[in-house]
Amino acid sequence: MEEKKTNEAPQAVWNAAEAKMSFFRRPITNKRPEAEPMTLAEVYDYVHGLKVMPETVFLRSLETHNEARAYKGNNFDYVTPSGVFSYCADQNLLEHSQLLCMDLDDLGSRTEELFAALLADPMFETLLLFRSPSGNGLKWFIHIDLERCDHRTWFRAVRNYLMTTYRLSEKQVDGQCANPSRACFLGHDPEAYLNPELIKKTKTTESL
Repeated sequence: MEEKKTNEAPQAVWNAAEAKMSFFRRPITNKRPEAEPMTLAEVYDYVHGLKVMPETVFLRSLETHNEARAYKGNNFDYVTPSGVFSYCADQNLLEHSQLLCMDLDDLGSRTEELFAALLADPMFETLLLFRSPSGNGLKWFIHIDLERCDHRTWFRAVRNYLMTTYRLSEKQVDGQCANPSRACFLGHDPEAYLNPELIKKTKTTESL
């Protein structure tokens, strides 16, 4: 039987190690990214390293939400996990990373329980997972297939899944993070997780 020929090029396979996101230096009011985007491995190196350990420790010592929010906005660098941007705004997206970062807040005593549960989640494979700068939440990075549905549809579906599966409230799974340009602050987490099967570290970001 003669093989059917086609002019269609084979679809490129998404590679987690090559996914890129924009990096922004503090404060949060800075909306212009660094020239070089970051990979998941580079974000892991940044969070796992010691660069912002003093700021993270101080943030967690603050007693009021308003104090902590102001300090975090002024003293922590951030990334846009869902892509590379020319400016931190949805309309300035240059390339989507096909990553989604779910921001889990106000977890309290459940933080470590949920850290372990997300690593074992049967529905989504964890690419990167670390504790938020406050120490009271988690940043969960997963892959989303944009050929199946768009970014915001994925966000709503994953948010509903997390609330249902892990008995989380609407407040704990931040509903304000649906936009692709949503910022993710980078604190210090010496026990951050990087998926060893999908990600190959290419370089350190200790010099950032």
